Amino acid sequence: MKKRMMKKQKMIDFKKRIPIEIEWLDAQTWNGTAEDFGEIIKWKPIISYSCGYLIYEDKEKVIISFLNFGDESTKHFQMIPKKMIRRITKLREVK
Repeated sequence: MKKRMMKKQKMIDFKKRIPIEIEWLDAQTWNGTAEDFGEIIKWKPIISYSCGYLIYEDKEKVIISFLNFGDESTKHFQMIPKKMIRRITKLREVK
């Protein structure tokens, strides 16, 4: 059986530091007190906003980082599925 070689994904160049804001629809959950089904079905997706540096994007997802170390590592990041994204706004570039 042949072993498939995974194609290495190219990250976005950190040196370009593209700050963006993502407006997206967040999923909801609840684990507090008991809720009637009638109340739950009234819930709406919450519009959420995340800001960070764009580090990766493909047809399925966008990944942003909030705290970068050098040019190739991050401590805090967020992956948002593209189907949940309403808008991406490029912010003013850091000089």
